[in-house]
Amino acid sequence: MPQVDLLDGKNYFNNGCIPIHVFIAQHNTSLTMHTHSFYEFVYIDRGFSTHFFNNTTTLLTPGDVFGIRPGDIHNYVYPKNTILYNCLFNLEALGNDINEIKKLPGVQQIMDPDIRPVWQRIRLEPAARKDAVTYLERMRLECERRQVGWEIKLKGLLMEFLVLFSRSYKEQFTRQAAGEYKYTQYMYKALEYIEEYYTESIMVEQIAAFIGLSTDYFSRMFKQFTGLTPVEYIRYVRLAKAAELLRQPGISIADVAMEVGFEDQGYFSRQFKQAMGVSPSRFQRENNEILGE
Repeated sequence: MPQVDLLDGKNYFNNGCIPIHVFIAQHNTSLTMHTHSFYEFVYIDRGFSTHFFNNTTTLLTPGDVFGIRPGDIHNYVYPKNTILYNCLFNLEALGNDINEIKKLPGVQQIMDPDIRPVWQRIRLEPAARKDAVTYLERMRLECERRQVGWEIKLKGLLMEFLVLFSRSYKEQFTRQAAGEYKYTQYMYKALEYIEEYYTESIMVEQIAAFIGLSTDYFSRMFKQFTGLTPVEYIRYVRLAKAAELLRQPGISIADVAMEVGFEDQGYFSRQFKQAMGVSPSRFQRENNEILGE
């Protein structure tokens, strides 16, 4: 069985105070797999990282936000200058509003114990990113300063943040609202295209043509939206998928390279080491040791 650390809320929440804690963290090295006794929402502010959640590995970039329920297992795999906000809380912090909060789309999937935990990463559009950072930063300062009425303020900001998460979830998964930034939906289509065809030889021109934008305009907007160029993003998606496959016992590095779209195993190994900091063979060996295989 893999070693999983338990992060206890007693180490984050002060006795007699509302159980909400918000802080900024910076990651440059992999963390151990861990779980929590509390709920956690994470917002990626800068940098990028591959992320492991209940046997699913994905790429996180600026503007991504996700929720983790108590008992979920996750960790960050070889993050690169990743700066993020951690928002930790217990349900009791929501008081009498908890039942209404639990009904919110997206939030319900995280807080309802009868719903099987499924990885859902929300990509916030630029306006929502600004609001998210504002709420989180104000919560962080309330936690630090503890001025008169800070707990009331903290609870209100947390509920506003959860409503923002829910609205962004609904927009991302229903595609009904074009929003103030109309190019957002184009970016969603581009990301979906990459997720579907990353194993093939994708050209930036192909993606731009698929969503109906010029190559130059698409490239600029994509960099603004994800923090990476289209070519960089495709490469890191492939490497994140490779990291997920390398966790499977018995799979060869050559097979992993072919599976994620690299025809040359040597090139794949160089790209993997450049991005992750270790070779594919070492990554596979270390993860097999963690899993006790």
